Amino acid sequence: MISRFELLNKNEDLSMEEFSAKWHEHAAIEMKTANLKELNHTIITDHNQDHPLGRGPVEVDGYTERVFDDMYEMEQGVASVADQIAESLKAFATGNKVLVCAKKFDTVVPEELKGQKLIKRMSFLGLKEGVTMAQFQHEWWGLHSELVRKMPGYVGYAQNLVIDRFVDGKRVPYSELPVAGVVEFWYKDEEGFKACFAGEEFKTTAAHGGTFLGSVTTNMGGEEVFEIK
Repeated sequence: MISRFELLNKNEDLSMEEFSAKWHEHAAIEMKTANLKELNHTIITDHNQDHPLGRGPVEVDGYTERVFDDMYEMEQGVASVADQIAESLKAFATGNKVLVCAKKFDTVVPEELKGQKLIKRMSFLGLKEGVTMAQFQHEWWGLHSELVRKMPGYVGYAQNLVIDRFVDGKRVPYSELPVAGVVEFWYKDEEGFKACFAGEEFKTTAAHGGTFLGSVTTNMGGEEVFEIK
């Protein structure tokens, strides 16, 4: 599964409410994407840093996630609506930055909770100095994943490994868009969120993260999931 994260910052003359409304209208164009399997919008409601590692340089007001079966279908799909999307975005957003990711669900949100208003926490992960992407993947998808499974409180957890990056339509190296991974947690309620980070399990997981992560930029948000017809 390939996820294409399109990172958005609102135009300065818009309120967050206006940005959200125009973005929702924009989804009608995104839905026309060829080969599209899923379409999700995540709007950031809180930029509070709740991880012991510091924040990285990438800050957003929200992101669109378009999901495809593979890279070939993604490239075809993106090209099918590229001009329409670029023109529509001008009305409400700036910053043409894209992360292409291999998505891995460690814990899928249960069917009975889908469609409910869940709490979402997402984070951008930066590499610790001297750590390669291969080493990052080994630690994150290996031991770190096992440690997260021991943490209580969450109902969904996904790891998105960045495999390509684009700025203004051009492929760029990590140094120009320094995100190695995108973490997504889902919680049924505030109690679950608090429980997830209150115990010794989180302390152990965070300590391991410090061996290969240079930054963890945490954000809280709301997610809108669109039905693909």
